[in-house]
This record gives sequence, structure tokens and C-alpha cells, in this order.
Amino acid sequence: MFTLEQFLQNTTWNPTLEDAGEAGKKILHMRLQVKPGTTANNMDIKLNGHDLRINFENKAGPEFKQVTIWPTAELDKLKTELKNDGYLHITVPIKV
Repeated sequence: MFTLEQFLQNTTWNPTLEDAGEAGKKILHMRLQVKPGTTANNMDIKLNGHDLRINFENKAGPEFKQVTIWPTAELDKLKTELKNDGYLHITVPIKV
């Protein structure tokens, strides 16, 4: 098992914590850099338990990235958004 501090050092997913405005809760925000030209249409996002897997289809062929979401995450509130900044943004509330 790893600590929350160790989890926040993951350079692939770039996680940060933000205040959720409630005692004992934070918002976990992760950014996954995607290749230029990646669209929502060539991306498949799957959540299996706490394992989040992103499958991409790009010019180099199929690719995937996977991360285990922090154990106290409220997975039913997980949100993803592909922004024009070259990142897939993932947010989920967690209990700390």
C-alpha cells in the first residue's frame, strides 16, 4: 500500500488535491496528457472497481494508460473531460 503523498507524486497522471469545501473531503484532480489529435471518439474510458483504464486509438496504433484511484474515492462522482489543453482531466471527491 502507498501513502496519499506517494500517490500524489505520480508524474503520468499529475494528481493534485483541492479543497472540497467540506470537512474531511478533498477533490482529487488528475491530468493525463494525450497525443495531438486525440478526440473523445477515439478514446474509451473504463472503470473496474478502483482501476481506471483509458484506451486510445492514434496514428501509432492502440495505446492505454491505467491508474488505481485512491481507495476512499467516491467513484460514483468521478468525472472526465477532454479539454483543448492536450489533457484528459479526471476529478473525483475523496475522503481524507
